[in-house]
Amino acid sequence: MSSAEWQVMRIIWSLGQVTTTELISYLNKKESWRPSTIKTLVMRLERKGYLTDDGVSRGRKFKALVPEDSAMLQAGQDLFAAMCAMKNGMVLTDLLQKVDLSKDDIDKMIAVLQKKSVDAPNMVACNCLPGRKGNC
Repeated sequence: MSSAEWQVMRIIWSLGQVTTTELISYLNKKESWRPSTIKTLVMRLERKGYLTDDGVSRGRKFKALVPEDSAMLQAGQDLFAAMCAMKNGMVLTDLLQKVDLSKDDIDKMIAVLQKKSVDAPNMVACNCLPGRKGNC
């Protein structure tokens, strides 16, 4: 999803279902998008299988077909799959320094890291060039 599509989906996930008019109203508070732009984003999200509508011709209500958690986890997996595996730690460390986290989130991460540390290799293999050994 594009960042604009994410903005649309975040509103729909928050509200459960939303009409085009409501969506335009919420997005106009954040962005200076024209209604036609928002409608185009909704149509794209429908084609991609993220949204469905109630089938009413006027005042259609849209709801998500994909749960927010699933979409977020998939986006994270896609991001890291596109990067060099050797740089995952650097990116995660930078993110940890920059994003707001609850104490509970931090405790969960510490537990996961402690468990992973037991079997972690000294160096993660590069996944950039198939068949090549060592550094990128």
